[in-house]
Amino acid sequence: MQDNLQFHRPPENLPPLQPGEAQPSFSDLQQAAEWFAVLRDEDAGEAARRRWRQWLEEDGGHRAAWQRVETVNAEFGVMPEALTHRVLSQSGLRRRKAIKTLAWLAAGVTVAGGLGSSREVRDYVAALNAQYRTGVGQTSRQQLADGSILWLNTASAADAEFSDVLRRVVLHRGEIMIQTAHDNRQPARPLVVDVAAGRMQALGTRFLVRLEGNGTMLTVLEGRVMVTPSGKGTPQLVEAGSRVHFDEDRVEAPAPSDESMAAWSRQLLMPDGMRLDEFIAELGRYRRGYLGCAPEVASLRLVGVYPLNDIDRILNTLEATLPVKVRRILPWWVTVEAAAPDRHPE
Repeated sequence: MQDNLQFHRPPENLPPLQPGEAQPSFSDLQQAAEWFAVLRDEDAGEAARRRWRQWLEEDGGHRAAWQRVETVNAEFGVMPEALTHRVLSQSGLRRRKAIKTLAWLAAGVTVAGGLGSSREVRDYVAALNAQYRTGVGQTSRQQLADGSILWLNTASAADAEFSDVLRRVVLHRGEIMIQTAHDNRQPARPLVVDVAAGRMQALGTRFLVRLEGNGTMLTVLEGRVMVTPSGKGTPQLVEAGSRVHFDEDRVEAPAPSDESMAAWSRQLLMPDGMRLDEFIAELGRYRRGYLGCAPEVASLRLVGVYPLNDIDRILNTLEATLPVKVRRILPWWVTVEAAAPDRHPE
C-alpha cells in the first residue's frame, strides 16, 4: 500500500489548533479514525479527499481529533515531521543518540501531541538512557544494590543512584513500586525518589509513584513517606493506606488506597467498582495505539481480576459480561461502545 501521509496532512491554509480551542469529543475522534481508514485505502479517490478536507475545516474539534489520530499512527512507524526535526536539532545530542531516541519513540512510546519544549526532549532522552526501562505492556522487577526491590510498570524508566550519604531513585517516566530494605551502612542512608514535582523520602515502607500529566501520584501501602514539593509547597507525611496527588507547589488532601493499586506488579488489574471509562484508560496503558470508551457506557461499573498478558481476551470478556461491543476501526484504534439494544450478556 502506498504511503498516504501527504494527503493525510491538513491543507496548508487550515489554521492551527489554538490553545483553549475545542478539544476532540469521542464522536470527533471516531470520525477522524474512520476518515483515516478511508484515506489509507489505495482506492480512495479525490472525491473522498475533498469530503475529508471539508469535514476537517468545519471546526477545531475535528482538527484536534485528526491530530490525535495521526499521533497514534506515528507510534507505528511514521514519526511526525515536526517531532523528528525537534529531536534531531536539540543541542547536545549526538546524531547517534538522536537517531536512537527517534527509534525508541517509534517503538511504542506514546507521543501526546509531539514534544513541545526542550524540557520534554530532555525527559525523553533521560528515559531512553535510564538504567531500568520497560516498553508498553511490559513490567519488570529489579533488586537494587541495598536489597530494596524496584518494580517498573508499563512504559516506565528510572535510575538508581547510590552514594555514601544517599540512596536515590529518579523516576523519568511511568510508574514504579519500591519495597525498601534496611540499609547496612552506618549511619543509614535515606532512600528517596525524585520526580520533577518534588522528593519523596521513604520511612520503612512499600509505596508506588506514578507520573501523571499534571503532577505525581504517591500511594503508600506500608510505612510512611514524606513528600516535599520542589516549589513552594509544604512537606507532608503520608501514612499507609493513603494516596496523594502533588505538583511543584502543593500536596492535595489524601484519599484512601489499597493493595489492588499494586496488582500490576503481578500482571493483574483488579477493579473494585471502577467505572468502565477509568478501567479502559488504565487498560490502554498496556496496549499500543488508542483504546477509548464511549460516553454512553462510561459509568458502567466493573469488579474482578483481569490478567494483563492478553488485552484482547479482556476486551472479549467485557463484551460477554457487559452490554457493550468492541469496535476496531483500525488495528490500532479500538473503542468500547454500547451494544445493540436487543443484545444482552448471557
